[in-house]
Amino acid sequence: MKKIMILTAERTGTGHKSAANALENKLRNFGYDIKQIDSFEMMGKFGQNLENSYIPITTRFPRLYYIGYLWQKAFPNVLHYLIYKNEKKRLLKEIKDYKPDLIITVHSMFTKSVSRIIEENNLNIPFYVDVIDLVNPPIVWFDLKADFTFVPTEEIKKDYITKGMSKDKLLVSGFPIRDDIERRASSKKIENKINILLVNPSVKLKKNIKYLKEVSKLKNTSINFICGRDEKLYDTLTKMQKAGEISNDIKIYSFVKNMNEFLDNAHILLAKAGPNMLLEGARSGTAIVVTGHIMGQENDNYKYVTDNNFGFKCEDPKKIYNMLNDFIESKKLDECLLNVLKADCNSGSEIIANYIHENLKH
Repeated sequence: MKKIMILTAERTGTGHKSAANALENKLRNFGYDIKQIDSFEMMGKFGQNLENSYIPITTRFPRLYYIGYLWQKAFPNVLHYLIYKNEKKRLLKEIKDYKPDLIITVHSMFTKSVSRIIEENNLNIPFYVDVIDLVNPPIVWFDLKADFTFVPTEEIKKDYITKGMSKDKLLVSGFPIRDDIERRASSKKIENKINILLVNPSVKLKKNIKYLKEVSKLKNTSINFICGRDEKLYDTLTKMQKAGEISNDIKIYSFVKNMNEFLDNAHILLAKAGPNMLLEGARSGTAIVVTGHIMGQENDNYKYVTDNNFGFKCEDPKKIYNMLNDFIESKKLDECLLNVLKADCNSGSEIIANYIHENLKH
């Protein structure tokens, strides 16, 4: 049985892990043995602290995160060297112990450091990169020494070719989206209430509270709010609900494992511009309102929604009530529920797994 190692991250949001799981499920269907590695763990305490700081920094100190983003954009090779220096011993041991027939990363920080480890140790193992940023991927994804790179869009493929990557080493795959989120064949119907799903719509605590309070003013709606891994947000909202500041009719959740069920029942999704969340929402046939973004590579992700006409952008909670009310009353919601069925880029796991299988089965 051939083996595939997937490099991912467990605690930097849900996107990397979700993508890794989607790939694992598809590849296991072909009979491969799969091992996921949290690459931050390969860097010891340095990597663990880096990974654990992601949620607190992006939610409480977004400008500090943005400074870090600009730094890695300006000095990508310095970042790759720091990662290489800290992970080479542990990752090399994992590779030698597992003996994979292929390594693929779904995290931007683990590209050049990995290809360097493979090259320096004369390991005859193909190394693939799966770019899971939507519109403006950070430069750290780009690795000329990778044997193959999967990119989400034709625009990014053209950009990579301009930067010197051979077109024979590129494939437009879209995103690896979880199998349990099924692509809809027909648009969602509104029968009684409009179901609105909020998934941690802002990086700021006060904005999240304001979004929830404003959305709750809408009539004839059912509201679910998922906080994800933001424990401070969940604790704050549940305390407010117990104090009577938030209606008990609103359902508040922390991290959930059945996101597919929430998306399947939702008519409107309010979420930050994280690519996996936008792609999962689109695949589930849900109209999307982009309510925030992590400064940096997520800046332009909202265009995936607005350019394809299945939602809109509103990053000001003071405006969300009027915009949503108009959206519903004008029947634009019905149009978006039809338009979203045409959304692409969300079948990547099948495309990537098929390509890998064709190249490994011989």
